[in-house]
Amino acid sequence: MLRRKEKWQRFYVKRIKEKARYLRKHGYSLGEISLRMDIPKNTLSGWVKDIILNQKQQERIRKIIVESAAIGRPLALKVNREKIEKWKSGTQEKVKHYRRLVIQNPEIGKLVCGIMYLCEGAKYPASRYLYLGNSDQKIISFFLNSLRKYYDIKEDKLRFAILYRWDQNYEDLKRYWSEITGIAKSQCLKSKPDIRTEGKPTLKKDYKGVCRVIYYDTSLQFELQSIGEAIINGAGGDRTLCLFHAMEALSQVSYGPKLATAKNYP
Repeated sequence: MLRRKEKWQRFYVKRIKEKARYLRKHGYSLGEISLRMDIPKNTLSGWVKDIILNQKQQERIRKIIVESAAIGRPLALKVNREKIEKWKSGTQEKVKHYRRLVIQNPEIGKLVCGIMYLCEGAKYPASRYLYLGNSDQKIISFFLNSLRKYYDIKEDKLRFAILYRWDQNYEDLKRYWSEITGIAKSQCLKSKPDIRTEGKPTLKKDYKGVCRVIYYDTSLQFELQSIGEAIINGAGGDRTLCLFHAMEALSQVSYGPKLATAKNYP
């Protein structure tokens, strides 16, 4: 019984090979044969590798390949875009609970400000006032809103400046960043365009330059810098950065008397 089954299987495979070779001899591509017979192209390739196609058959197969690519490429791009969007949405959904942490816990808000300032702000003692710049309006808004929420800052000590390109309209930019920051245009420090960009048109149409937020208080500057340094230094010791360690490091920052005012820097 077993021999009969093996004999039938060999016969079946032989018939399949013969059909595949028949199609190949008549100028069918491996892809076409694979779709027709539901057999992997790698398997077919071994079965028909000795068959030589004439010039007309080769030209037909090249044409099919080009046409298939023209149809398949947009479909592949669409599928890839859908995969990327699904991946992005999944990641954003996974981390969205972090939004509530800053609102619910002011200490975490200060922690985030400190890390932001350590990354993007001017450091003491090279600078003697708070100074942070970025081109992303969301970053600038978050930082300023956090300062206003978690610290008793004085609006008359706030300033902003703009680093912009040669072909940009300074007045438009000043109006834009004034609305974003909530700082009056009269408190915008005078700026000049970057001379290196003269004759070079701005390619990004939504680029609004770099906004530099300035607050004349060395004490707040040093506090934010110290928070960031406390987190980084604490994390470097045991190679971990969990919320417990972050909060513990934050609690060790000393909040001494103000070191400076707008008119009196140390």
